[in-house]
Amino acid sequence: MEEKKHIYVHETHTLWQDNGELHIECEQGTIVWNLETLYNDLPHMLAYCIEEHKKKEQRIKKEMIKLTKK
Repeated sequence: MEEKKHIYVHETHTLWQDNGELHIECEQGTIVWNLETLYNDLPHMLAYCIEEHKKKEQRIKKEMIKLTKK
């Protein structure tokens, strides 16, 4: 059985669509994503992003409060 390759995308270089596919170019290569599948997954992906963003905001707010109390 072939081991799956994990691709970490820190930044994208180029995005484009062609023939119902989204192409995401990054340092590791190009990821091709079926747009119908992406459309169905977007609500879940956005929920994860919003959740993580809220956690980050809370951490920053706590640090700012600590700094202003000193």
